[in-house]
Amino acid sequence: MSKQLTAQAPVDPIVLGKMGSSYGIRGWLRVFSSTEDAESIFDYQPWFIQKAGQWQQVQLESWKHHNQDMIIKLKGVDDRDAANLLTNCEIVVDSSQLPQLEEGA
Repeated sequence: MSKQLTAQAPVDPIVLGKMGSSYGIRGWLRVFSSTEDAESIFDYQPWFIQKAGQWQQVQLESWKHHNQDMIIKLKGVDDRDAANLLTNCEIVVDSSQLPQLEEGA
């Protein structure tokens, strides 16, 4: 898996969801969105995960619906073993990626 340590780690991290179990043998993962509209999680990029106390940026390659789930493919995650290492990782973005709330909202 290509991991990118980045100087642009989230300053004000916000959890948008979580990666679930692997799906298939080609590195796909189930994703659980915490956004109001589940598909909105894909509107906010870049995604970060935290592994061993370090922020790592992950790049979304593709996503699709599968039955009742949504599944994702990340760049550099090409097999089930690599996907299994990401199970239960929280999907984080910097709060600056979210829309500003209107005054009084």
